[in-house]
Amino acid sequence: MNKFTIALAFFTMAAFAASAQTSSGNMMVGGGLEFWSRSYQGGNSNDGSEISFTPGFGYFVSDNFAVGSSLLISSERQGTGSNKTIYSSFGLAPFARYYKFTSNEKFGFFGEAEFSFATYKTDPPVGDVTKGNQIRFSLSPGAVFFFNEHWAVEFMVTGFAVTSTDPDKDEDDDKRTTVEFGLNSLQPSLGFRYHF
Repeated sequence: MNKFTIALAFFTMAAFAASAQTSSGNMMVGGGLEFWSRSYQGGNSNDGSEISFTPGFGYFVSDNFAVGSSLLISSERQGTGSNKTIYSSFGLAPFARYYKFTSNEKFGFFGEAEFSFATYKTDPPVGDVTKGNQIRFSLSPGAVFFFNEHWAVEFMVTGFAVTSTDPDKDEDDDKRTTVEFGLNSLQPSLGFRYHF
């Protein structure tokens, strides 16, 4: 066997392994972990920090079509000392995703529809704790590249989204709805998923 034949066989097996990872019965896991902190000399109301965790799981119910869900967990602090406000939230984001591979079969595109709902709590330094909720529907196109049998890197943007927010469930006139479409709603994300 010459080197060309060996290389061709290797790339053919790698391409098959990539597309096989989106076959019916397979699973994928991924998610995000984000932390930021901001402080000013002497401390002020702009000091703050946030940590958010969004683990996700998907199951391929048929070839190239997966359904799953992500958890949305976050905690944020604004201000310091007696001027500190704490925000916390918890939610669930079911999704459906369809893959379409190119002739390369390691590279493809996908479309994802996600419906998320979350509850959150605001604990201000003065006044009562408020509880609210948010419902969001989004459509997001993306691209994926499998660089080995299990790992894939993804790039995704939000192309369309409708968000309904009720910041305080005890108030009747504070609900708001936001519609985002096209360039105004592009929120690019880059991430990795493990397929098995």
